[in-house]
Amino acid sequence: MDQVPGRKLQADVSSLDVSYCQPCSQDGETIPPEAYCTVCKEFMCSTCTSVHKKQRITKLHTLLDKTKMPTTMRGFTTKDESTKPCDIHPDECIKYFCPNHQTLNCGHCSVLYHQSCKQQIISEIAKAFKEGQSYEAIKQVIVQFLKDIDACASAVKENTQLVEDLGEHEIAKIRKYRDQINKYFDEREQTLIETIAEMKNMDEILLNSLKLECDNLKTKVDEIKAKLTAQENNSHLFIEAHISKNLLEGLQLSLAEIKKKNTIQQYQIRKDPATASLLGSRTGLGTFEKLNSSKSLDQRCERSSRSTIQNEGKKNTKTSSPSSNVQAVRDENATTYVAATNIQSVGDIKATKTITAISFNPVPEPPLNTSGTQTSAKPKQKTQNIVSIDLNSMKLTPAPDILVKQPSDTKNCRLKDIILLSRDRLLLTDYTKDTLKLVDLKTSSIISEVCLPGRPLGMCHIAGDMVAVCVTHSIQFLETGGQLFLGKNIKVDDDCCDVGYHNDSLISAFKSGKVQKMNMEGKVLKKVSNSWFSSSPFKDLGYLKVVSKGLTAAIYVSDLSMHTITQLDMDLNILKTFQDPALRRPVGITAVGNQLIICGLASNNIMCLDLPSGKMTQLLGKMEEIALPRCVCYSQQQNKMYVTVWTCGNADNYVKVYNATPKLY
Repeated sequence: MDQVPGRKLQADVSSLDVSYCQPCSQDGETIPPEAYCTVCKEFMCSTCTSVHKKQRITKLHTLLDKTKMPTTMRGFTTKDESTKPCDIHPDECIKYFCPNHQTLNCGHCSVLYHQSCKQQIISEIAKAFKEGQSYEAIKQVIVQFLKDIDACASAVKENTQLVEDLGEHEIAKIRKYRDQINKYFDEREQTLIETIAEMKNMDEILLNSLKLECDNLKTKVDEIKAKLTAQENNSHLFIEAHISKNLLEGLQLSLAEIKKKNTIQQYQIRKDPATASLLGSRTGLGTFEKLNSSKSLDQRCERSSRSTIQNEGKKNTKTSSPSSNVQAVRDENATTYVAATNIQSVGDIKATKTITAISFNPVPEPPLNTSGTQTSAKPKQKTQNIVSIDLNSMKLTPAPDILVKQPSDTKNCRLKDIILLSRDRLLLTDYTKDTLKLVDLKTSSIISEVCLPGRPLGMCHIAGDMVAVCVTHSIQFLETGGQLFLGKNIKVDDDCCDVGYHNDSLISAFKSGKVQKMNMEGKVLKKVSNSWFSSSPFKDLGYLKVVSKGLTAAIYVSDLSMHTITQLDMDLNILKTFQDPALRRPVGITAVGNQLIICGLASNNIMCLDLPSGKMTQLLGKMEEIALPRCVCYSQQQNKMYVTVWTCGNADNYVKVYNATPKLY
């Protein structure tokens, strides 16, 4: 029976005497062929023939129709020709292999690049390759690599669990430490409340006793009054009045004694400076630090997996199955968890996967003495100590200035004060725009700016990231941790020009010559000023600086009219006055160890005052192009000095920078 075109044949496809469409046979169909490709050596149906003629890579192939094509597949299926196109010549198929260059080539590549090479025909060597050791070695590599991947995935899973355990462990530590802090403050609160209750009880006992004495006095006076009233109509009045007079004198003495005793204990809480500093800190409770523990893990891991696959073609190939070694190590000193996975991959490549150890470092707890108060204790953690330098031994050389004028500014800056903040930042007051400017010293660019409710002058750093700035008739608090944010504002009774901070108190200087100490709410505690019975020793105050040295602290103020620097103690008692003919109209002051750096506005120089000896020396002057310096600060970490000037010119828009290097004598 004749076959119908397009109908699937149910014949045995293994028979070579029957012809059918070979591309369709790959999908399990046996369709009668309509043509035969002499290049591809394949029988094709009408559909495949149409596609074959349209494809760019095969459209030039010679096709034989039914009348000319072979009648059987026998003799045309013995060779398995490659149809993979060449990377260099996509129109050609790969047919050759060059042993010298280890490359797969088409006919064009062989002619162009491998004329002198003895190439191999892939169809002739394919069977031997499949049965040889090279192909077996590749299969072993694949098997081994899959095992390594499984081992790595298992190690990743274990490390994932370790990450979870580490987080839970550190959170538990934080909460435990927080509970200890809460317990400590609860105890301190209870102690203070009990102290108040004790003082209150003592005052109440005293006042109750005085009330009884007053009642007794009143009763006695009422009795005297009644007796005198009863004797007003007879001659005994004189006698009774004389007796009453003596009694009243004694009772008056008793009343005076009661008045004397009628005093109560005045008290208010004095905030602990350490607690106040903690509240202003951004590192309360502690911080996290990353520990690079790769080296220690290599030492702690007792086992390691090693697997080697020898080069292709070598006999007695030895392979060892990989094993992952995962260890959880607990460091009792840092109370951290560390995980490591060592995996030996294919060949000699070793891959190590580690979880970086993260340690929670709580703020060291100060020990408690027998009275329940904190005693000072040095923390166990290491801190970076900056050795105080002698500025006179340093050479100051100019560095690139920092432009602080914004493109939107229509007027020149007028920088009144400058202080260094943490994380390499510089804070400046701009009197022209009534603003504060925050400069990133790493990029020498302004990263934040905020408007103030008045003309800014001097400022100081308080606990944490807080600063206080003198503005018109007030002191403004600001947060400087990230962007600048305004805080509370306290009013003062005069034009404040500079402010300092020490032990929860503010020390402010006024243009009128007044210096006063106040609490953080603005209540004046002490002051030095002009009054009707005394006069202030100062005439035209400019800047103020509080310098702390251990347990002692001192205040230094500059007087522009007197050309002096005056030292005061924290009770505003004058201790010393420093003066030098080379220093005229001293303004900005900063402290570096036992030395003060002072700007001489009229003398066009920057002086160094050695506090122990009282000697002044010049650091910068006209030779270094210093003109009308206004304020200064110094970074010991960077060994740099920052200076602002007031020339009423373009120089006012820059912060001058000087590098400090040791002098070579």
